[in-house]
Amino acid sequence: MEGQVEVAFTVLCDNDFHKEITLAELIGSEKVLRAIKSEYGEGSRNLQLFASDPKIKLTLGTQKEIYTHTIDKKDIQDILELTEEYARSQKLLKSSCAQVELIDFKTV
Repeated sequence: MEGQVEVAFTVLCDNDFHKEITLAELIGSEKVLRAIKSEYGEGSRNLQLFASDPKIKLTLGTQKEIYTHTIDKKDIQDILELTEEYARSQKLLKSSCAQVELIDFKTV
């Protein structure tokens, strides 16, 4: 196999945050409800907030930078190891950020 593969990845850290919240939970928060009413219903009284589908999930998480590098197609079986080596060589990995997460890879 000849050619190259472009690998997209992020660096995972110990203090990364990730939480899924349903729309019903969000609307159920009194602070959020007050903020929405004051922003979008200013000057109106007796407002009530409805959702067409309260099961919709919102994700709150740490914003991550996506890095890319290329490897040879013949090395595809070692993609994770090569990506970790690349991240180390670029000094992206530190004591609290010691893992990579593969996002996507495509042939170029």
